[in-house]
Amino acid sequence: MFQVGAVTVTEIVETRMSVPVTLAFRGLNGENPADLRPRFPAALFDQAGDPVLVFRSHVLRTPQSVIVLDTGWGNHKERRLDPYGHLLDTGYLDTMTAAGVDPTDVDYVFCTHLHQDHVGWNTRLVDGAWVPTFPNATYLFVRQEYEHWTTSATPGSYGHDSFIDSVLPVVEAGLHRLVEPGHAIDDTVHVELLPGHTPGHSGLHVTSGTQEAVFTGDLFHIVHQFARPDWHIVVEHDVQQGVATRRAFVDRYTGTGVRVVPAHFNLPAGGYLEPHGFTAAS
Repeated sequence: MFQVGAVTVTEIVETRMSVPVTLAFRGLNGENPADLRPRFPAALFDQAGDPVLVFRSHVLRTPQSVIVLDTGWGNHKERRLDPYGHLLDTGYLDTMTAAGVDPTDVDYVFCTHLHQDHVGWNTRLVDGAWVPTFPNATYLFVRQEYEHWTTSATPGSYGHDSFIDSVLPVVEAGLHRLVEPGHAIDDTVHVELLPGHTPGHSGLHVTSGTQEAVFTGDLFHIVHQFARPDWHIVVEHDVQQGVATRRAFVDRYTGTGVRVVPAHFNLPAGGYLEPHGFTAAS
C-alpha cells in the first residue's frame, strides 16, 4: 500500500512469472540484457537474472471513488493461445477482500487495454454464466481500444476468447462506458493515452496535492525499456508507435519526481525515472 497525496493505492497480486528477455522481446540487436541489470533494482529480477512479471490489479481509493485498475487473468477461463493464463484458479477475490476491498464497493473499473491479462476479473463464473465481478461499478474502456477489438477479435484470433468472456458480458449488462483520452474519472485521476502496445492503450495519471503518479499499463513490460525503448514485446500491435510513446514518456518524466507504476514490475509501489536509471519507491 502507498499514498499519492490523498489517494491510497493497494496492489492485488494474482500471479507471478519470470520471462527470458531474448525470447519474449524483439529489437535487441544482439545486445545482452544482463549488461543493463546493474542500473536497476535487484527486486525486478529472479536468481537467474530474468525479469519477474507480476499480474495484478491496483485499487485506487481517492477522496471520491474506488477504482480498480486492470483485472488480471481471471479464474476458469480458457486461454489456449496463452497457456500461462489457462484455467487458473487463484485466490484473487480473497486477496482483494483481505485488503479491505469489497467488489460491491467499487465505483469504477479501468482497463488500460483489452489483452487477456488485464480484463480477466471483469467477470466471474456463476452458475455457468459470466457475470460482472464488480456489479455496482462502471467499467471504463477507451473508445479507440474497444472499437479496435470489436473489429479485430475474430474467432480463433489472439484476444477473441477474453473479449467474449470478459468484455462482452459487461457490455451486455449495461455497465460499460466508452471514454476518450484525457477523461477525468474524478478530481484526482484522468486517462492518459499511451498508444502502441494496442491502438488505444492508456494509463491513469493521478494528481493529489503536490504528488503525481502515472500507472503505465503495458507501455513498459520490463525495466530495460526505460534505457532501450526500442525493445518491444512480441505482441506489440504497432512497434513504431510503441517505441515513440516510450521515448516521449522517458523524456517527459525523467528527473521530475513523478512516480511511475508499470503494470507488471515486481515493485508494488513503482519508482522514479532518473538520468542514471530507475529507482524503487518505498
